[in-house]
Amino acid sequence: MKKFTLLALLSSGALVPAHAQQVISLNAARAAGPGTTVTVRGVVTNGAELGFIRYVQDKDGGLAAFSNKLEGFANLAPGDSVELHGTLKNYNSLLEMDPVISFKKLGPGHLPKPETVPVADIGKVLNEAHEGRLVKVTGVNKLTTMGGAAVTTIAGNFNYLIDGQAGSLTRISVSSEGEKGLVGKDVPTGPFDLVGIVGQHSPAGTPNGYQILPRLALDMVRGGGMPLIVSEPVPVGVTKNSITISYETLNPGTTKVEYGASPALGGVLTDATPTKQHTLQLTDLEPGTTYYIKVSSTNSVGTSTSEAVPMITATKNTRAR
Repeated sequence: MKKFTLLALLSSGALVPAHAQQVISLNAARAAGPGTTVTVRGVVTNGAELGFIRYVQDKDGGLAAFSNKLEGFANLAPGDSVELHGTLKNYNSLLEMDPVISFKKLGPGHLPKPETVPVADIGKVLNEAHEGRLVKVTGVNKLTTMGGAAVTTIAGNFNYLIDGQAGSLTRISVSSEGEKGLVGKDVPTGPFDLVGIVGQHSPAGTPNGYQILPRLALDMVRGGGMPLIVSEPVPVGVTKNSITISYETLNPGTTKVEYGASPALGGVLTDATPTKQHTLQLTDLEPGTTYYIKVSSTNSVGTSTSEAVPMITATKNTRAR
């Protein structure tokens, strides 16, 4: 009786693990279409805030993947680089991998930069070519109900119209909750940017239902997410030897105060904790002296800096009455 080693079987192609399949691009997987079993790689762009679904994106395309059974799949988070193996299907016109047969976390990756369009051109990203990909819509003024009423507080599992435009849908997941989530948060006032993943929900017999799926509260940001300084630095506490500085930014960022007895400055005090309400106390100052104060704030989007303004320490400490 012939004996076959495992190596011989694998070499002959008689025994090939299901996941041992050539990795193809996400666009190639999309072209293969429903019913095809594929292996793809990409970077995860959402977490549990969209429920059991995870979207992955590579340099050219995006794809949805769904599993509520595969161990560890629910732990995948934005920025994870993964390899997925599974079968494609259409779910209400959304192309997704379901079932996900297996997955492998390859390590940390880099979140793709969203494709940016002004709200007037939103139709350019609400299409099949952008399904599964991150986009940013700039200059949004409001969200409305499907009937056109302005929305002030966000609810979960609701569809809204972006700027009230017919066909410009955004949907908020009920899973986007808690401190960082969207449910229960106020819609930003004034122009804001809306970031999200292009999804689709088009049951049979209905028009195309491409929609933007924001993930967390940070996906609706004013000022492009920059920590823009919206109030100049002011002294909220002054003694002979100290000045307490306060200022406000539009979005969270670090706190930095530069100061000196001349416009050349020279001293620096910082706090790395992201915040919109910034307060720092300068100490060991000289009494009755003019100090020039410049503040700034930095986050992952950029840095905002004020002009230097003069402030004067007290000639004597005041005593509470």
